[in-house]
Amino acid sequence: MIAATFPPAGLCNMVTSPFAITAGLIRNRLAAGLMLLAAASLAACVPTLVQPHDPALVAGVESLYATAATMIDDGVAASPRTDAEREAIRPATASAGHFSRFASRYDALIRASDLMILRAMAGGAAIDGTGEKLQGRIEQLIENAIPSVCAELTETFDALGASSLTVRNHVDLKCLLTRWKEQHADPALTRGSLILKRANWESRRASLFRVVLAIQRAELAKQPPTR
Repeated sequence: MIAATFPPAGLCNMVTSPFAITAGLIRNRLAAGLMLLAAASLAACVPTLVQPHDPALVAGVESLYATAATMIDDGVAASPRTDAEREAIRPATASAGHFSRFASRYDALIRASDLMILRAMAGGAAIDGTGEKLQGRIEQLIENAIPSVCAELTETFDALGASSLTVRNHVDLKCLLTRWKEQHADPALTRGSLILKRANWESRRASLFRVVLAIQRAELAKQPPTR
């Protein structure tokens, strides 16, 4: 079942101008009112890709959340509280909080988010050139896990007015994980140690929660009503 959207599905294709309504309907006052409503709805038509509810996406994001939350807990436990404590770790590579201890875990999370993006894209139909353009950008993101691609894709979503795209939530998750990895591997941010401070890890809980919650809400909203 396709989730309901506004304007109603098919309206953008059915109504191309006020003149599409027959003269007989125009003579009817009620129909004339509906004509005006339809014309107003047409003005709100924007490209949207709304996939049907997919329980596998819900289960996948819940599993990813649990894995990422465990990594955050491990990061908090292994990381220094202050710059002074971090400076005292010699060599930095000996620390359980060093980037090298987490690199493979970042990669596994990013690959899992890729799979969810692919599933979300496969579950919906692209809309002409708009869908093709988005798909191309998303494929570029999967191939190149770098924040600059995330920024470009976000600009594409915004420019198209397609903030309701279901797949965008999964792209946001992928970009969040990609930024985490880049931050941990950043010599400037970590003062040459490639070790995050405890506060860096703790701040990740809220950002992870927000992104996962957005995905869960979007999926639950697409569930068919219970009888």
